[in-house]
This record gives sequence, structure tokens and C-alpha cells, in this order.
Amino acid sequence: MIILLGTLKDDPTLRGFWNWYEQLSDAARAQSIAPLLNKLRAFLLRPFVVKAIAAGPSTVDLSTVLDGGLCLVRIPKGSLGEDTTRLLGSLIVARVWQATTGRAKLPQRHRQDAALYVDEAHNFLNLPYAMDDMLAEARGYRLAMTLAHQHLSQLPRDLKEGISTNARSKIFFNASPEDARELARHTAPRISEHDLAHLGAFHAATRLVVNGEETPPFTVTTQPLPPAIRGRAKTVRQAAARHTRPLASSADRAHDDEPDASGFDPRRAS
Repeated sequence: MIILLGTLKDDPTLRGFWNWYEQLSDAARAQSIAPLLNKLRAFLLRPFVVKAIAAGPSTVDLSTVLDGGLCLVRIPKGSLGEDTTRLLGSLIVARVWQATTGRAKLPQRHRQDAALYVDEAHNFLNLPYAMDDMLAEARGYRLAMTLAHQHLSQLPRDLKEGISTNARSKIFFNASPEDARELARHTAPRISEHDLAHLGAFHAATRLVVNGEETPPFTVTTQPLPPAIRGRAKTVRQAAARHTRPLASSADRAHDDEPDASGFDPRRAS
């Protein structure tokens, strides 16, 4: 911590803050940082989170992932809590976007197609970037974004409007009457709000963009998942754990080797 503070104090942008902070009494310091520490304690007291963000350099190069790799990120909301899940997931989405914008130095013809899939997307989009700008710029970086959620009330108004405007290909499964009334603006008159609210199992309404043009809305039939293949889950976990690195010291090893409740080490994900 001393090393980190020394580095931060040398930052000319933060020098004014540290000069002010060092002039405070102990009681004033405690009062000024208490709100932040309350949130950080809830965030960093979980071994899973500490390993994910504070255990040293990551073995996952997201720039390489975008150029043809695969990265599966597991964020267990049940064991981490809602606030911690939101923050950790948003940090990961932000890191993916940083890797995406790094493609600006490449000619567009050299940018490989990549995709970001975010389930329960409303939990993980607390970002320092405007979401509508991200959706608009993602096409230029050859990044497809799939944002999945259950109902429109989960989304804040600005995010809902940004998705409505910039997520041009849309797929709607069975919707509530309230959502169907609003979503029908994208599918009428071919598919009405009544149709959207009464879609059967494995049916969806969609409006796609093909070759730069919007297709008329139409319905599709999806297929159920095939039966699970015995042993595949274990094979996937072994493949995802292929990137490892030595721990910093034997003292750290005693702490870092303690598994979280699920036995999962996020540094070994890829």
C-alpha cells in the first residue's frame, strides 16, 4: 500500500488532493473516506474479487481474445452480492471496450470480427462511457454486441433509448403486455403488440439488418438445446485453465491458493 500511495502522490493530477488530505486531522480523514471504504470493504473482502482484480497482472489478453480467442467470465451474483456483481461486471465490460477502441490503430480491413455477449446486461453497463455512443461506434471496430435482459423496466431511460436507436437487429421473445405495447413500434404493422405478447415456446419475432438494410419484421422458430454431452463441462474447464502463472511469493501463495466458495480462480480464466 505504501508503494501505491507513493506512486499516486507523485501524480501531478492528484497532488492537490493529497496536499489537502495530509492537512486534515485523523478524525476528518476518517469522515472523508468513510463512504468510499464502506463500499470497498464489501467489494474486497471476497477472495474471488481480490483474485480477479488485485492478484497481479492478468493472464488474459483481451486484445488477443478479440482477434479470435474466447473468454468466458463467470460472476456469481448469489455469492458476491448485487453491488459487487454490478461493479465487477462493469469493470470487465469497460476493459473489453478499452481493448476494442485499441483497434483504432489498425486499418479497418485488418480488424477481425468479434462479439461481446452480456447476459443480464442491465447489471453490467454502469460505465464511464455513453452506451449509445458505444453501440454506434462498435460497428466501426467490428464488434458485435448482444445485450440480453428480461423486460424494459430493468433499463434506465437513456440506456433504453440508446439500445432502441443503435441496436439495429432486434430479437423479441414472449413479452409482457406492457413491454409489447412499446416494442410493437419496431414490428408494426406486420407483427402487432398482441402477437408479441402471445409468442409460443421457441418462437421469436425479429427485425434484422442485412447488407446494411432493415428487413421487414418476421417470426422465427428456435430449436431446443441438444442433450448435454457427458464430460464436456470438465473438458471446457480444463481448457479454460490452461493459462497459469507463478504466485508472487510463498506468503501470498498461502492466501491466494484459498479457493472461493465455488473453487474457481478467476486469474486462470481465458
